[in-house]
Amino acid sequence: MRRHHLIEEAKAELDVAYDAVKQAETELMSLEFDYNERVKQANGTADPDYLATLMREKEQNQQNLDLESLYELQQSATQRFALVSASFGIVGSIKDPHMTVDLIVRLLFQEDELRRNRVAIERHLRAFHKSLRAYTLEDSSADNDAEVRGSWAAIEDILRSLGRQI
Repeated sequence: MRRHHLIEEAKAELDVAYDAVKQAETELMSLEFDYNERVKQANGTADPDYLATLMREKEQNQQNLDLESLYELQQSATQRFALVSASFGIVGSIKDPHMTVDLIVRLLFQEDELRRNRVAIERHLRAFHKSLRAYTLEDSSADNDAEVRGSWAAIEDILRSLGRQI
């Protein structure tokens, strides 16, 4: 069975991002529980300054989790995995390189992005199609794998240059 390392890596990145979010959310719940327990222990007789200190401490610890950044990381990993998987699916199911390029272009790029970058985009997508077909149908060698990775990296570079988070 031929292994598609690029998909496996994209999936591994998604798994790592998911685990980081899950861990941070668990920590967030733990901070909230700890805060509530400390307030209960004060039994309503605590100094308002003490309660305010507890609240600031909890909020600072929550900010330190940087959950928003982790959500952004997870979103990027999800998008990357989806785009890689869909592109692999298109190449794997359609033999015609022109149709493949056209479908992936429609998947990845908006019309205004194409006006400025069409030549480079189509060149890299043709290379991606050719290298992935060679890897899948001819020889799953390290060289062919490197060609798949290189052509996809060039596509991701274009997406990033257009401001995409991938």
